[in-house]
Amino acid sequence: MARPRKTLSLLVLAAATSSATQLLVAFVGVPTARSAQGPTPCFQGLTALHARGGGEYDVSDADIEKFYADLTTGEGGDPPKGNTVSEMIVKFFHGEFTKQGFKRYSGQWKGPPPGNIGKKDIAVGIQSLKDQMKNPMFVTKGGVGYGADELQKVVDDGKGWVWLAADMSPNGMAVELLTSVPYGKRAILVARQNNVDELFAKVNWDQATTNIGVTFGGPHLTIMDGR
Repeated sequence: MARPRKTLSLLVLAAATSSATQLLVAFVGVPTARSAQGPTPCFQGLTALHARGGGEYDVSDADIEKFYADLTTGEGGDPPKGNTVSEMIVKFFHGEFTKQGFKRYSGQWKGPPPGNIGKKDIAVGIQSLKDQMKNPMFVTKGGVGYGADELQKVVDDGKGWVWLAADMSPNGMAVELLTSVPYGKRAILVARQNNVDELFAKVNWDQATTNIGVTFGGPHLTIMDGR
């Protein structure tokens, strides 16, 4: 009688092992809808942290200082008429900044000839830009690193700089102000926020125009003129 009992025990053990194996396969072998859709938020966070931790698109304090030094090699003043930078500044700063948003100037440009952007229009746009760089009403989040998750970006990275950067929008190229490094955007101007006037006293507008064609802290992307 001992022998059949042993055989029965072995059969029960084999059945239990088989059931456990099937259960394990069912647990780890069938992808869930969540895993099939890609990384979970946890992995997405790790990707963003990797961008912050280092890489070819890192921007150091020394990089920012060099960018500023290259930009302040001119004679200052307002950008010339017909310049891409001057037209962008007039388009996005000649108007009224309200709590409801920016209201673009809708009157006639002073020219010459009347109806075209002229020196007087540029002067108004530049003064508005200066005022906003000193005390911006609207600031775009940035910093952290290229490709960072939107939730990890910050309004102010504490470095003391204020940036004018260009980026693509549904209506073409637009400019915005940031008080954090504009990773992946076209950094046009940068100033020390406690001394904005220094930038405009020494700005090299040719350099500022060149900056539009270079992605700052990100891969180079060819863009169309979005004026």
